[in-house]
Amino acid sequence: MKDALIKFFIMVLVLIMNSVPVLAQIRINTLLTTEGLNKEGFPVTYRDEFSLSKHKGVQYYIEWIPDDKEHNISIKWFDPKDRLINYLNLSSFSDYVVRDYISFINKNKSQFIVPSLFGEYSIYFYVDNQLLAISKFKVTK
Repeated sequence: MKDALIKFFIMVLVLIMNSVPVLAQIRINTLLTTEGLNKEGFPVTYRDEFSLSKHKGVQYYIEWIPDDKEHNISIKWFDPKDRLINYLNLSSFSDYVVRDYISFINKNKSQFIVPSLFGEYSIYFYVDNQLLAISKFKVTK
């Protein structure tokens, strides 16, 4: 009976381990939203509140500790009504810094909607199809 219980628990453990997806093996160093980047491509300031009338858009910046591996990167932006407003997809990405941007004036290549709603927006960061981070920022008048 004792051996049967041990075998049962080992089998359950093996099933659980095989069903859990492998998490992306990166460690985030910097993640922020900003109103712009300097000439070298680094954030000028951190900001989590933006004005449709005062700012041109929102810059998203994420950097992780280099791991010398290629990753599939996805960044999805959602407005306060949970509509997808921007989607960036990078396949076999070998760098360790990603920058993405939404404009309050004109659509860019990966942008579906020019934001017009006030409220809380969300940015979802995926590495190898695993959600790794969620960032939030507010848009005001």
